[in-house]
Amino acid sequence: MRIDEIEPILIKSFAGQASSEDEKRIADWIAASDDNFAEWKRYKALWNKSKALQYSDKIDLEKALIATKRRIPQFHKTKSFKLQWWMQAAAVILLSLLFSVTINYFREESKKLVATNVVYQEVKAAYGTQTKVLLEDGTLVWLNSGSKLRFPNTFASQDTRNVELVGEGYFEVYHNPQHPFIVHTRDIGVKVLGTTFNVNAYENTKRVTVALVEGKVSVINERADQKKELLQLHPSEIADYSIDENKIYYSETENIGRYTAWKDGKIVFLEDSMAEMVGLLENWYNVDIEVQDKSLLRNHFTATFHDESLDQILKYLSISTSFKYRFVDSKEFGGSGDQRQKIVIYR
Repeated sequence: MRIDEIEPILIKSFAGQASSEDEKRIADWIAASDDNFAEWKRYKALWNKSKALQYSDKIDLEKALIATKRRIPQFHKTKSFKLQWWMQAAAVILLSLLFSVTINYFREESKKLVATNVVYQEVKAAYGTQTKVLLEDGTLVWLNSGSKLRFPNTFASQDTRNVELVGEGYFEVYHNPQHPFIVHTRDIGVKVLGTTFNVNAYENTKRVTVALVEGKVSVINERADQKKELLQLHPSEIADYSIDENKIYYSETENIGRYTAWKDGKIVFLEDSMAEMVGLLENWYNVDIEVQDKSLLRNHFTATFHDESLDQILKYLSISTSFKYRFVDSKEFGGSGDQRQKIVIYR
């Protein structure tokens, strides 16, 4: 797609007026080459500069007055011109005040107009796939299998950039110190200015895991009666929040890639327990797995898979750990054809 074809679509997107089809065309165009991504960033930077007044807090009247006075012709210091000079100075002050009031009025009205036009969108990754989402501010998000992201079509009217995650997401957040980016998920919020991190918060688990790749993030407890910062993370640090205990655990890792390998289509187990293995496969393949022999839950697994079927993965793991499994017909447990596939693991 030529730049003259994509340009009007980019403008619609930056203005929060693009359709989902337009956003998909932009995402495909950006993914096509690094040059396209560089062009997108250039256009976005120009757009942000054009909206600078919208985020301006005040007009510096003193500087405006000095700058304007420099443009006033200098007169001889005679009594005949004293009155004229003060009249011009008063006019400068009045015009500066009027300009300040006008700019602030239109800035606030613009914010109100944008706020009334904010539309929330939701993107879901199909099971067994990963989906990439480009947000209005330039933030890139990868969604893992079965995960959902809810976000506004524009952040222009917000002091903070807020999104909601269900499942697992990998975030490359566009740097903007004036407008922090916050991921809300279950009882936890992750607050950043601009950084790269992974959040795992699937609903079939009892924890939220935040893994930091670059930058710095704050992990916040968002329970109604306990809103507070729990800790700050630096690169290669992990925060594990237990929902049942309402407690956070901190650790460091030398293999941060294991937390983000899924966005490249890889399933990685690194001394993971049977329960962790089951949870991951349930989310990835949209199935229900029952472990009948609870002693098997003590087993741990280390392996990497890429593009293998669920049957292939279970076959490999069953050989290495001595368990058996079978796919259950829905009729056996009184289910209908539209229910999730059930698998039983036993000795």
